[in-house]
Amino acid sequence: MWVGALSRRVHAAGDFATVLHRGDDVAGSVVIVHRDRAGARRALARVVGADQTYEWRVGASGDSVDDWVARQGRYDPDLWVIELDTPDLARFIDETIV
Repeated sequence: MWVGALSRRVHAAGDFATVLHRGDDVAGSVVIVHRDRAGARRALARVVGADQTYEWRVGASGDSVDDWVARQGRYDPDLWVIELDTPDLARFIDETIV
């Protein structure tokens, strides 16, 4: 449900979102591949922070994004991978980006 809502919000703002890999509807973790207007890419994973709240942590950037995402998929076959092409990722996700 969260993935669909995120995709609708991004599209409504005139930006692009697509699901690169569909995970488990109930138990799947989420990785966001973010592409900014300059074409720079980074991959973010949702993790539990030191204060026990969720935050988005950058796992890879640049040329290493695809390899990092593939490794995450091998660890978690239920993983959702969503690519967003938007200039301001923070506006679409609730948690802090670290």
